[in-house]
Amino acid sequence: MSAPQTIYDIATRAGVGIATVSRVLNGSSKVGPQTRRRVELAMRELDYRPNRAARRLATGGPNRPRVAALMPFFSASFYYAISRPLASGLSAADIDLVLCNVASRTDKQRFLDRIVAERSAEGVVLGSMGIGPDRHAELRRLGIPVVSIEFPLPGIPTVSVDNLKGGALAARHLVAGGAKRLGFIGGPVLAIPFRLREDGFRSVAGDDAPIERAAEVSPAAGAKATAALIQADPTIDGVVCVNDLLAVGALEELARRKRRVPEDVQVIGFDDLPLMDVLGLTTVRQPMSEFGDWAARAIAARIAQPSVAVASQELGLTLIPRRTSRTAAKTRKRQVR
Repeated sequence: MSAPQTIYDIATRAGVGIATVSRVLNGSSKVGPQTRRRVELAMRELDYRPNRAARRLATGGPNRPRVAALMPFFSASFYYAISRPLASGLSAADIDLVLCNVASRTDKQRFLDRIVAERSAEGVVLGSMGIGPDRHAELRRLGIPVVSIEFPLPGIPTVSVDNLKGGALAARHLVAGGAKRLGFIGGPVLAIPFRLREDGFRSVAGDDAPIERAAEVSPAAGAKATAALIQADPTIDGVVCVNDLLAVGALEELARRKRRVPEDVQVIGFDDLPLMDVLGLTTVRQPMSEFGDWAARAIAARIAQPSVAVASQELGLTLIPRRTSRTAAKTRKRQVR
């Protein structure tokens, strides 16, 4: 095996001094664009991978591991609810957390490319997104452990819930309350949990049940999707929403249309975000803080002892009946196992 390349090798290949290479690595603006391109080309040709952990030590930085958490913050409340216990758990383990807002596949690849090229993290937490086997192998080869939240991946420890069962549970609850025609409000199509909940809904409501997918997760988007749903089929008397914020928008739109909830239309959400009890929203509760707790423990354990296996875990969902469904008064909480 050949010896790792150094900044001296980069400097020789690019025809510059080591100080210039150092400036490029540190993102300094004191390097001209043509020189920067030469240095970056030399790094690629030599497959140079700077060790940021060692550089932090060399510059007097903190000698603490760093975890990069890649999260698609399309559902801000959900990911903030996960991030808080994740940050707290890592802090207790003396590990720094860097949150990366991933809005697209391009963002995800850019963050991962940077982690690989710069060795800028000692661990990675993936939130509701996957990576291919080649990328996983690359991270494993570099000794960077990975754990996943809400997205089961082969060979990667994962914490998740059964979103397919959750979508079916929500639909069955409204049917039990007398709903004859169900509609569904989904979210961004890139969100795998949302698509699984939609599939679960279809397993109960049928393939012909009307569906509207909101472009974003917000009350305004939920109201817009509800308007389109009711306009397409005025007979809808039960609305299953893939997220609580979309359900809040559904309630607002139904109120504007003078449709009584739950007498005329029942509504159910998903997550049980803060204040949903105040609004009286029937929902399917996810143990959001437990996602973050598990991820912190799992990635800390992988960093401390890379050879020790960490078991995946599936958490339970709980139906929380409230005022927006007709069976709320007589239905007790039921645990999905």
